[in-house]
Amino acid sequence: MFTQKLNLVTSQIENEYQDKRPTVNLCVCSAVKVWCYQFDIPQNITDYILNGYRLYEIKDLTTYIYQELQPKQEEEKNWLGSVVQVYKNSKLFNLVASILNRINVRSDNMKFLVIIAFGITAVGYWLYKVNQQGQQQQTRREEPKQYTPSPPPSPPPAPKIINQFLVLVISASQVDFLKLIQAKRQIDLSDGERLYEVTKYLWLGSETEFSQKTAHIINQYSIPKGQESEYDIYLVYIKLKQIDSRFKPNVSQLDRYDAFRELRDLIVNFEISPRLQIEAYGNIEVYSR
Repeated sequence: MFTQKLNLVTSQIENEYQDKRPTVNLCVCSAVKVWCYQFDIPQNITDYILNGYRLYEIKDLTTYIYQELQPKQEEEKNWLGSVVQVYKNSKLFNLVASILNRINVRSDNMKFLVIIAFGITAVGYWLYKVNQQGQQQQTRREEPKQYTPSPPPSPPPAPKIINQFLVLVISASQVDFLKLIQAKRQIDLSDGERLYEVTKYLWLGSETEFSQKTAHIINQYSIPKGQESEYDIYLVYIKLKQIDSRFKPNVSQLDRYDAFRELRDLIVNFEISPRLQIEAYGNIEVYSR
């Protein structure tokens, strides 16, 4: 793989400067561009590598390495004892040539320049990555800590909804009217007004209180069939959505009347007790309408 790319880059540079005498640095610069193209290095990184190569110290080092690869002229005596000029390869040349021979690459000056260009490309690419990583770390260190607001305090627990029960004491003579409301499962404005008129006593309290006060009433005060009296009563149980203080004791009749008229907006459930003896309401602590 590397050998193929090395020969390819060398061939491109030789073709580019055929019949020309380019400088060492010009050949190396062109070879760096070709290497970057061969390895799909982005243009911005290629520019970074070339800008680094164009520094005086790097170009001077490249020229020095290339010169060290060239044969050196030396004087020595021949077999006749005469002093003659001979050219000998440097140790660096022999080292590079031996490496190239191992990968079956022919040694020549252009090949040396292309290898130098490969080294510059590799080092430049590595320096770019190291520099980018350092900048990213510096940026992360300099980023201000984002303010994370503390979570808002948890809202107080919603108050437990306690169902309110309104108990009405109504004469048994109104049974047809009461059963009509129960069948409709709603109370309209006129129903509320009439309930106000027929209610003798009432009581408002919680579901717990309601259960305690009415638990034994049905069994104790229910009227057997055939023993009805005109004084009998019904207890009407109305479950309310919320407390309405206008159903509490010691309220003006005008406010009480308005409360009955607005029962349609408060009612959740409407139930009627069995027919009971009039004494039944005495166990509920009712108060006059």
